[in-house]
Amino acid sequence: MFKEVIPVLNKPTYTERDGCIYVDFGQTSEGTAARTVSLPEADMLIADYMKKWLSIMTTQIRQNTLDCYWYMFRRHIHPFFHARHLTFRTVTVHDFQAFVDEKYKEGYSPTSILKFHTVVHKCMKYAVIQGLIDHNPSDYVILPKRKKYIGRTFTQEQLHRFIQEARSSPAEPAFMLAAVYGLRRSEAAGLRWQCVDFSGGSIAINHTAISSCGKVTYSDRVKTSSSYRTLPLMDTMRIYLLQLKKEQQEMRLHYGSDYHQSDYVCCRADGTPLRPDYISQEFAKVCRRADLPHIRFHDLRHTVATLLLQQGFSLKHIQEWLGHSDISTTANTYAHIVYSDKQQMADQLNSIFENT
Repeated sequence: MFKEVIPVLNKPTYTERDGCIYVDFGQTSEGTAARTVSLPEADMLIADYMKKWLSIMTTQIRQNTLDCYWYMFRRHIHPFFHARHLTFRTVTVHDFQAFVDEKYKEGYSPTSILKFHTVVHKCMKYAVIQGLIDHNPSDYVILPKRKKYIGRTFTQEQLHRFIQEARSSPAEPAFMLAAVYGLRRSEAAGLRWQCVDFSGGSIAINHTAISSCGKVTYSDRVKTSSSYRTLPLMDTMRIYLLQLKKEQQEMRLHYGSDYHQSDYVCCRADGTPLRPDYISQEFAKVCRRADLPHIRFHDLRHTVATLLLQQGFSLKHIQEWLGHSDISTTANTYAHIVYSDKQQMADQLNSIFENT
């Protein structure tokens, strides 16, 4: 059983009786005696404990995150630890390192391995809180290094070519929202008509659709509190969205009872909302057809930021437009662009002094 989490003054002492581990927590900060509790989980398989921990986390984390944790647990974590019959008595740092090393040998990327390790680490951290172990052995695991991805962007000419080619794609609405407003994929896929105010001339970013571990989660929440934002409805987008809404109404009549009734802006002809992963797949196809450089869908967001920087807007304004929680995120992401501006400044100064 788990101990009740209470403030203590003394370090817990551990004793073994009748095949169970007992923990004495001494005196609490209020001066009362803390309960001594048995911990049969000390002999529980690590794999079984992780399953129990995930069940406890149901009310603690977002559903899409929990779904992804379960997927990684069933696909990667449980098979490894269960096959080795590891318990809290027998597990060592080397076992956690072996898990990471095995996934690396199997060809998984450093980013994926970090995600696997994060689940394991959080579970072991919880075990420390519960008094099952006195330290987190996964703290000492050496993870493979990740290469920092530097976002690539389209030029204005390339962006126009992309938009022209995208007109034949079912995912065109998502492309337009990302290319014009710099919306994240989850924000474009999750945008609802109720958030498009034609009379007031604005678009509210209040919803997301996240594809994770084969499942799509539609949510009334966005990435961070700063991601909630309202953007002006540009004239070009007003015309585009009005036409799109008209076409969807016509499709609703065409499909009749077979039409999927939803409020999502980005959907198929039958009203089915577009999956975020489908949007990325379509994006790659459009880029190939238009003979454009291979970039990520997220790089449309970088393209918008680059265009705004080139038009002289400050990082603070771009931060608010994109919904970054911290201006350092904006600055770090687009530092290479800012440096190019510095180079132009240096060239201008150099022209002043080169003839002196």
